[in-house]
Amino acid sequence: MEVRSSEPVKFALKAFSAVSSNNYVKFYKLLRSTTYLNACIMHRYFMQVRNMALDVMNKAYTVSQTRGSRFPLAKITTTLAFDNQSQALEFCLSHNLAVEDEMIQFSRAAFQHPDITPSPERSLRIIEAKNTMTIGEVVNGGPLPPDVLHKASSSFDENGLYKGYTVVTTETAAPESKDVVPEKAELAESILKPADDQIMTVPTSIPTAVPQIATKVLYPSTEIKEAARGLFLEVIDEMVRDLSNSFLGWLRLIQVGSVEILHSTIERVVLPSIREIAQGVIDQEQHRHQETQIAEMNRRRLEQQAREEERQRQIMMERKERLERTVTNVMEETVDEVVDEQSRMISAAEIRAVEQQLKQECIERATSELHHELIEEVLMSECHHVAAEVIQSETELRDQRLAESERAVLMAQTARYLQRWYRVYTKRIHLKRTLLTFPAAPPNQTAAEQLKVLWAGRTERSEVTEGHHRRDVTLDSPFGIVTGRESIARSILKVHYLKNLRQQQAWSPLDLPSMLSNSFHSHHASGQAGKRQQHHYWKLVASLPSGRSHDKKVLCDWLTAKLQRGRISEGIRKKQLEDNSQVETLSLYSSKVPHISPSQLCTLSICTKVMAGSLDLTHQPQTRHQLLGTSGILFGLDQPSQDQNYWQQAKSRLDSILQAKPTSPPPPVVIALLDWPATEHAQSMCVERLGLHRLSQMGLVSSYCFMQLNGDVEDPVNNQELGECLEWLASRCAQPPQLSEDSLKGYLDTGMTEFFSLPLHEDARTRRDAGLPEQGCHHVIDLYNATVRHLADVASSSTLTSLSWPPTEFTKTDNQTELPDPDWNASDTMQLLRDRMLSLILPALPLVHEDDEWQRVCDLCHGYLATIPGSHRGKAPLFARVQRLLEKCRRSFEDTCYLAYDAPGCEPMAGHVPWTRIIQECIDYVMSTVQSHDLTDGDEGKQMTVYYIQSEFDSFKIPQTWKEALHTTTEDSFLQPPRFASQVAAVVQQKQTEFMERQLEATMIEMKDIRKPAVSVLDREPLYAVDAKESAQAVKTVLSSAKEESKMFDDLLQQWLHGTNEMTSQDGRTETDSSSKSPASPPRLEQSLQDLTLAMESERQAARLTELRLASLLSL
Repeated sequence: MEVRSSEPVKFALKAFSAVSSNNYVKFYKLLRSTTYLNACIMHRYFMQVRNMALDVMNKAYTVSQTRGSRFPLAKITTTLAFDNQSQALEFCLSHNLAVEDEMIQFSRAAFQHPDITPSPERSLRIIEAKNTMTIGEVVNGGPLPPDVLHKASSSFDENGLYKGYTVVTTETAAPESKDVVPEKAELAESILKPADDQIMTVPTSIPTAVPQIATKVLYPSTEIKEAARGLFLEVIDEMVRDLSNSFLGWLRLIQVGSVEILHSTIERVVLPSIREIAQGVIDQEQHRHQETQIAEMNRRRLEQQAREEERQRQIMMERKERLERTVTNVMEETVDEVVDEQSRMISAAEIRAVEQQLKQECIERATSELHHELIEEVLMSECHHVAAEVIQSETELRDQRLAESERAVLMAQTARYLQRWYRVYTKRIHLKRTLLTFPAAPPNQTAAEQLKVLWAGRTERSEVTEGHHRRDVTLDSPFGIVTGRESIARSILKVHYLKNLRQQQAWSPLDLPSMLSNSFHSHHASGQAGKRQQHHYWKLVASLPSGRSHDKKVLCDWLTAKLQRGRISEGIRKKQLEDNSQVETLSLYSSKVPHISPSQLCTLSICTKVMAGSLDLTHQPQTRHQLLGTSGILFGLDQPSQDQNYWQQAKSRLDSILQAKPTSPPPPVVIALLDWPATEHAQSMCVERLGLHRLSQMGLVSSYCFMQLNGDVEDPVNNQELGECLEWLASRCAQPPQLSEDSLKGYLDTGMTEFFSLPLHEDARTRRDAGLPEQGCHHVIDLYNATVRHLADVASSSTLTSLSWPPTEFTKTDNQTELPDPDWNASDTMQLLRDRMLSLILPALPLVHEDDEWQRVCDLCHGYLATIPGSHRGKAPLFARVQRLLEKCRRSFEDTCYLAYDAPGCEPMAGHVPWTRIIQECIDYVMSTVQSHDLTDGDEGKQMTVYYIQSEFDSFKIPQTWKEALHTTTEDSFLQPPRFASQVAAVVQQKQTEFMERQLEATMIEMKDIRKPAVSVLDREPLYAVDAKESAQAVKTVLSSAKEESKMFDDLLQQWLHGTNEMTSQDGRTETDSSSKSPASPPRLEQSLQDLTLAMESERQAARLTELRLASLLSL
């Protein structure tokens, strides 16, 4: 309650009430009465209060929508707390209010709220005048404490020995309560001021009695060195003792284990060496014997080959003679045939040549005739065209001469009339002077009689027009003459006012919101009602020629004035809108216009720009921002000159505008012909010279039209023509692109869920229901990588890069949040997004076979995790989760094997690895490493936003490997039985085989020990040294016992699989329960045995379940 009733809180509530209720008078009254700091806080609300105040004053001082009023600018300056009238003038012009003779013209129709308000400047007249202290004193709330400089003191004496600090307290009396503050001040001075002998005094507390003087004892350096040496020797002795004890322990361990290591090493190394030496001798003898046999065989083969070659030589000689005779006969026959064939060919060639020559002559005659006809037609058409041009030019020249003749005749007539008027005027002056000298007297005749005498033919020529006869003789009275002169003056004043009004209307800016609202409504009415926009943006770029003459400059200035509404300050244009000498922003404002019906309104934001000459493309980003989001282009073209580069410069100016902006969507273009003659030939020449058809076919221009402007800017036809062309541009502008927006994290989560997680989980459920193992790791990685590449391609699509959206100027306005950043589709931003998404691709996993060992697969998983990008510390949780999954899978497999087959210690294989969950853990890790902020904008950076087209996002193509995997899943689920039980049985069978091998080896070792029990391990003979007959008998015995044991295991496995009650004895014979074979047993005994069997089975199952439960709890 005390805080609420305090003065600062009351003042804050009053200021808040003034701002929220638009009470600008109370706000500035509080400003003038408050302190400097409060005024600084209220300064940030100046522009908000001034905007609301000017809106209220504009509505209060105007009568209706059309009638305005004038208000003094000086009063606005005082009321709204401006420092000078120039600030108030700039503020009013930014709201499109006219200022003349230091008077503001309030108008509801012209008033507008600018999208970018000028930033408030420092208020020197009101706020800064309140400050009478320095900034430090204002922040501190009073005078600043004195700046005390500390003096340095040495801690060593003249011998270089450390002397420390001497604590000295002075004798003072017990202070009383009234002297507490002075005593503390003196004490602070004693602390800060060092003694003359460089010994600093440090008081520990405020003394109440006389304390003793305590001085630190100084020790010589030799004693300090001796003490340090003793400490070092003691520490070194302890360290040496610990190291010696540890070394002795290691030596004892080495001595104890060296004998065992030597024996095992000799047994492991010597025996294989002996086997290798014996095998090497045998191999050498076999190799020598084989070489002898091979040499004998080679000698025999060479002799046989020589005999065969001699026989073949004789056969070849005979064959050669027969071949020569045959060749001679065949050659003679062939020569005859070739001569005949060549004769026929030569004759046929001559015939074709003659026919070709005749045909060529016919073609030449026809071509000559056609050439003459075509030349005649072309000459006739050119003559007609030249004649038409000559006639047109001669007609224009004749019309010009006739106009000059007409002007000469009019000048001559005017000269004659002036001469006649001068003669009559001189006569009347002479008559008036004569009458002044003649004596005046009343006439003897009436006025009618005098008139009848003076003008005898008056009755015959009585045509009077406004008191004047044809011969400029008036009959009006003096009152009529004065009335006529007043009427003439009023007519002249009326013409003057009409001329001024026409000039003001010609140079006043166009009301673009009301003019374009109908075009936007009709253009976007075809869309669905739910998709209609509530905010439209329209940006017009006017390109005018540079280096204009005076006549063309007037037209260009008129176009600039018609498109400029309101005024934008120089600071805003250069700093925020990035205007330069070539580009100028004319207007930037928003207005409410009817949307679907007059009662439903939408916001129309309009921006107009003007460009002079060709653009400088060296500053590509700045030029791109100037033209981004262009809805229409107004291309000004002055009358062609004699310059040969005129059309080339105009074409380069148009191409520079179209190339500086993104290509999609193409804008409509209006070609403004500035003071051109109104002929169709001019438009066709512009289309041909500017290449408008080519630009339209290339997709750089959607459509184009022409606008004819004459040299008289006050002609209403120019205003009407400009308005119709702007409406045409608004009706042809393209709708904004339908972009979907999401953060980088949300975009990746959505894409992964739709294209990766859902198909993967559906396939996993299908395989789980069919009893199949999990999907192969390579198929899962291929699907994930394909999804990542698709998301990267969609987010950095070339369609997005070519979009010309949004208008840059509206993204920098106040409270604008619905438009994306101007650089959202720049090449650098697209590449950054693509690189960050492609960094999520997982590397390929090495080929894994289903029968590989479990340990090798675990090592492979760990090696694969190491290849994933990231730091070792960041991947530690990933390693732990994957290790937990592998351990859980192994224990589950062992528990299943133990419960189903009573075979503990089973180890799974590579086919049992949960690849889907392991890869999912890897994906979760790489997704967590994505940087969702752009660190180039600062330390924290702004959150990256992804814009994409929904149709491209939905066009994901499933990779071929995943399709094949799904097909394999479907076939296996219908054709193959469940595989998990068979795999467990295979593992059990493998364990039985290993057990049998170990039993065989143990039996052989026992038999050898029986024959030579006193032989040690080192002296024991190898197995191949035993007598052959005894070894064969032992092997037969072991094999027979192994077969019986294998048969016993097979029978036991079949019993467990089929659930029979048969039992197998140790010697391999099958016995059934005694209760089923002895009918003479009493019923009680049979029932008791059955109960005992059931109890034992239930206890066994309970023990297995308990062990499984304990193993699962330990794994947690």
